[in-house]
Amino acid sequence: MTHRVPFSELNSEGAIVLKVVEGQVPAAREDTQLSQPSLRTSGRKTPGTNVPSPQLLCQMGRIHKSHARYREAIPLFEQALSISMSTGHQRAAAAVSLDLGAIYRDLSKYAEAEQHLTRAQGIHTRIGDEFGQADALQMIGRLYHYQHKLTEAERSYVQARNIFARHNNVHGQAITSRGLGNIADDRSQYLEAEVLYNEAIENSARIGDEFGHASTLLRLGELFSTQSQYAKAEESFNRALEKYSRVGYDLGRANVQSGLAGLYRMQGLNTKAVPLYTEARSIYVQIGDFKWADICSHWLEVVCKEGGSSMTSLSGPENDGVASPTHQQ
Repeated sequence: MTHRVPFSELNSEGAIVLKVVEGQVPAAREDTQLSQPSLRTSGRKTPGTNVPSPQLLCQMGRIHKSHARYREAIPLFEQALSISMSTGHQRAAAAVSLDLGAIYRDLSKYAEAEQHLTRAQGIHTRIGDEFGQADALQMIGRLYHYQHKLTEAERSYVQARNIFARHNNVHGQAITSRGLGNIADDRSQYLEAEVLYNEAIENSARIGDEFGHASTLLRLGELFSTQSQYAKAEESFNRALEKYSRVGYDLGRANVQSGLAGLYRMQGLNTKAVPLYTEARSIYVQIGDFKWADICSHWLEVVCKEGGSSMTSLSGPENDGVASPTHQQ
């Protein structure tokens, strides 16, 4: 079994950068929210009050969100939502609802996530914003996928993809094709998954989306690994690693390295697996993902024992019979 990191595209809502305040902050997760319109309020405070404007609140919230500081982000978004709703700024309220939906999804608070995402979809439907509606639908699809509700996820992704296709939105088509590919992969419909992943790769390449391209290549590599198509898997992993390295996304690099290490381990190429597990573990430690650092430590123990080496400084799960965990995206 391959070493697949959970929701890696996405360890994944990632390296699509969020434009916040006056700079660009790389997101800790792949945030596939497409519609983040500027909240059209004037100034840094709400007129006539000392309350920060919804625009400033959202900018602050997105900075915290990009670093997975959700405890700090949530009250800022909730305050922005309250002001937007009370002042009748529906488009702004929908955008904030998508932010809150993504956060609660990542916190596994699925009921709250669905409430916010459904609100956003409803607002966009009422005001006739099809692009915003499609954005909400693809995020709802991903929420259902997190809960392994594959039928509901597929329905939402298809609805979103149809809207994106109607408006020739290539980025949206790439995201929804990848989401549908993930569902086909989960159903062991490997040929269909490969076709969908290749569609996503083609669309990402058309618009120069290096991060989306890399994320899909990672999933394609995992798909080939599952089918023991080692040469194709290695090629996909290496292409993903090159792109993640080019955009400077460390988490993506670690996810690919651990997947590639698992691929080599499956073939008994432990001398190739060891340095990849070691580097991936180092990155996971640096970004504070100690769960996956421990998983890499475990597999380092396994491959070193199999190779006759000794590793005295590693710590990880004790059960050498544990299979590599599965990466869902």
